[in-house]
Amino acid sequence: MVLNNIADILKNGERFFLASHKDPDGDAIGSILALGEALELSGKEVVLFNEGPIPDSLTSLKGIERIINNFNTKSGFDAFFVLDCGNLERVGRASLHLSKIKPLINIDHHENNSQFGDLNLVDANKSSVGEIIYQLIKLADLPMNLNIAESIFVAIQTDTGSFRFDNTTREAFFIAGEMLGWGVNPWKISRKVMDGYTLKKLRLLESTLKTIEFHNAGKVGLITITKQMLLKAKADNFDSERFVDYPRFISGVEIAVLIREIKKDYYKFSLRSNDWINVADLASHFGGGGHQRAAAFTRKGSLELVKQEFLNKAHEFFIGH
Repeated sequence: MVLNNIADILKNGERFFLASHKDPDGDAIGSILALGEALELSGKEVVLFNEGPIPDSLTSLKGIERIINNFNTKSGFDAFFVLDCGNLERVGRASLHLSKIKPLINIDHHENNSQFGDLNLVDANKSSVGEIIYQLIKLADLPMNLNIAESIFVAIQTDTGSFRFDNTTREAFFIAGEMLGWGVNPWKISRKVMDGYTLKKLRLLESTLKTIEFHNAGKVGLITITKQMLLKAKADNFDSERFVDYPRFISGVEIAVLIREIKKDYYKFSLRSNDWINVADLASHFGGGGHQRAAAFTRKGSLELVKQEFLNKAHEFFIGH
């Protein structure tokens, strides 16, 4: 069983490299922090990598300062772990180096994972990679403390939308409860990670909501953020985290879309669905992926062109369903 094989590697190895995806979320950062500290408490040497930048909402997590963003390691590790990445390219520029290094261990919960590792522990039934890390820590008899518990709690909380999304399972609640037993304070964590709105974020939200438009008889709600809007609000892309939920809240909307301008003629689409459209399948038509209810992809071209391409494909999905 892959889970047992990886637990044995964690038990017997001495040096590990842990990486998560660029533009990280709470699951990515929480997972590498949790596993990293558990290994270090066992006397092992660990390097934590994320191309970053790391969102302000996550910078208060214990151990965050240990995450490096420059990849200059080629050998000398017992295993290289890539966490929360549907494909190796999500790591960023370091993926070119990681693809040549073995053993590469892929731990993920995205249903369209490309199985890029030498060992692949991919479970789409898990709410988060944080759940899988919890399993590995227990199975490998690694230590647990409050810092690790907070990181695991953040991983689960953020990927379940504070235990509201339909990936929230009995197991997710059970593990979160276990973390409370280690002293995690849900209110403090939520205030820091989920509800820490800044003035610049509110200004960006104000201008973003003014862009809302509806398509397919109100079944698609779409908002847009341009570089000019970010500049005016003195904000960055991380300040728009969870903005995609606002059109999703509107009655009758099945697909919520946030289009963010990354650079000239290059856009990121974040998708959410409410009931029956699988947005991971929809995103896959544009080279992206994710989960049934949350997915993303990037697209090159003018804003009007890429928007219309997406709307045309979304319309086909509605007809097909």
